[in-house]
Amino acid sequence: MATTTAQHTYALPWNGQERVLALPAERITAEVRFTDKPALPDPAGAILSALDNPIGAPPLADLVRPGAKVALLTGDRMTDRMLGTRDGLAFPLLDRLNALGVRDEDVSIVYACGMHAHGHARERLGEKVLARVRMVEHEAMDDAQMVYVGVTSRGTPVWVNRVVAEADVRLAIGEVSPVGPAGWCGGGKIILPGVAGRDTIEHNHRMVLSPEARLGAINRNPVRLDIEEAAELAHLDLKVDVLVNSAERIVAVYAGDFRQEWRAAVAAAKEIWTTPMEPTDIAVVYPGDTRERYLGGAAYMTFGIGEAMTRPEGAVIVTLSAAGGWSSDPTSDRYGATEEGFSLTAEEMARRLVRSEGNLRSWSNAYMAKAVLERKPFYLHCDGYTDAQARRLGFAGAYRSLEDALAAATERVGRPEATISTCFPRGIQWRMMPRVPD
Repeated sequence: MATTTAQHTYALPWNGQERVLALPAERITAEVRFTDKPALPDPAGAILSALDNPIGAPPLADLVRPGAKVALLTGDRMTDRMLGTRDGLAFPLLDRLNALGVRDEDVSIVYACGMHAHGHARERLGEKVLARVRMVEHEAMDDAQMVYVGVTSRGTPVWVNRVVAEADVRLAIGEVSPVGPAGWCGGGKIILPGVAGRDTIEHNHRMVLSPEARLGAINRNPVRLDIEEAAELAHLDLKVDVLVNSAERIVAVYAGDFRQEWRAAVAAAKEIWTTPMEPTDIAVVYPGDTRERYLGGAAYMTFGIGEAMTRPEGAVIVTLSAAGGWSSDPTSDRYGATEEGFSLTAEEMARRLVRSEGNLRSWSNAYMAKAVLERKPFYLHCDGYTDAQARRLGFAGAYRSLEDALAAATERVGRPEATISTCFPRGIQWRMMPRVPD
């Protein structure tokens, strides 16, 4: 009598519908998960308390003097809406500065977006905030906005936004979650790339060529260490970093010296974003419901997550519809390499990085993804790419069914009962990953 293998099923958003995927239950030994935490009942109070009791730095009241010019920096991922239209956290911060003798007209909110587009910046901060203080939208390409503040030990010349450089006090708020070349968001990243000039950002981004520039890596990661030196040269006085749950609500607040508070925040963030696990023979990874229609978006971080989930001799299956092809704007390389660009080898991408050819930010992200594909066999389970198209991009093959992709990966690994790990995020959880060494 034939035996039936028990299956574990997963219902995933798939090109506006739902696709049910099945994997052999007895082979699944690990699942990367996001650990939700309850939202703080009073996030504004928690931020003010953290600024009164910072880690490794004087409290805000000791840094600020009446009449001081304050630059308040915000990132463009979540904290802009937290300060502005969603949570209004800017108002208690401004009230505290007022109580310390700083007038609203002496405060500039600096939109620290690096080289990102920021067409919705004012909308996200909101008119009520902008009615009180001046807003500065950082333009990394505008040399006239920049002030030169020195060179890091890794040879990165540091230009930062003039408003930040000329402020008496630099206070910043960010969010901590995994990120590609720099290991984790937060900390000094609000300076570089946040308010740095293009030349500074691009010099830093070339450091992705180092094997130490890895997802989740900190202590020996040259991208992160260079960022921290740049933040020191820019005299970042106090940094606030928040942790969030899957609803983007604040669950913890850290503040103080941008190195010390950030490392404390990362230790706590690992409990939310990472899963301790033994690497498996095969990983099945999904880029998330907000990123599954385009293969180009999935290349950022998803490939690195899959690699981290597997043994050195393992294989990875990327599952997504890819119904939209490579990207919503296939001719643009603003946020990543074009499909034609990604067909290059990692070596060819490295040459473009070194020679400053094209968009270096996009090449740096593409290089990290392509280097992963060249280190380990990746199989594509999708609707949008043929086998020939996928192989041209560096995949070991493409399949319409997950069962066929799993059979190919299992054959490649050479073990019929090869162990499987999964990563199927939703919403902002797409950055969740296995726990890796610092």
